Amino acid sequence: MENKEKRSLTLAPEIRANNSDVEPSKIFGYAVKWGERSNTIGYYYKFEERFEKGAFFDAINGDVIAAWNHDWNEILGRSTSGTLLLEEDDIGLRYEITMPSWADKYVETVQRGDVTGSSFTFVPEVEEWDETNEIALRTIKKAKLYEVSPVIFPAYPQSEAGVRSMEDVFEAFQRSRNPSYDDFSKKIDLMRKKLNLSEKQ
Repeated sequence: MENKEKRSLTLAPEIRANNSDVEPSKIFGYAVKWGERSNTIGYYYKFEERFEKGAFFDAINGDVIAAWNHDWNEILGRSTSGTLLLEEDDIGLRYEITMPSWADKYVETVQRGDVTGSSFTFVPEVEEWDETNEIALRTIKKAKLYEVSPVIFPAYPQSEAGVRSMEDVFEAFQRSRNPSYDDFSKKIDLMRKKLNLSEKQ
């Protein structure tokens, strides 16, 4: 089972609205901007992250959906149907969603500035880690892309239901390069439990 990860960024989508009944409105923006570092991710294990140009070159030719605020019951577009267009340009991963007529309420929330972020769901395939500084840097060089979404809260989540937590990402990296990491990880888990108990008292 693939461990999907979500990222949400302050990359506000824009609207190309049409008052005509013939041409539907469109939401467009950037899900990713190349080389820009994320905020610090994680609580116990901290790292930053960036995406390299070309990371989604192969993925954008696959089956990718656009959903409202990550709700897969609210599908706005799909690449295989042509209602979601994806492109890698010099800035980043650009998306354009041809909005369904029932989603006019969402078009309005973007126009009013109520929705200020863009997000995406991915699985890394090729990544590099740099630990020369106090906070490690993760560079995603190639990734599968599953979804792009206009989102209400553009912030990096510490954990998400059904999505691998940010700390699990770093733990998996440490475990791959250090066979004795599991022993260290058990000590950290014990420290977490003690901390949680002390906070409840």
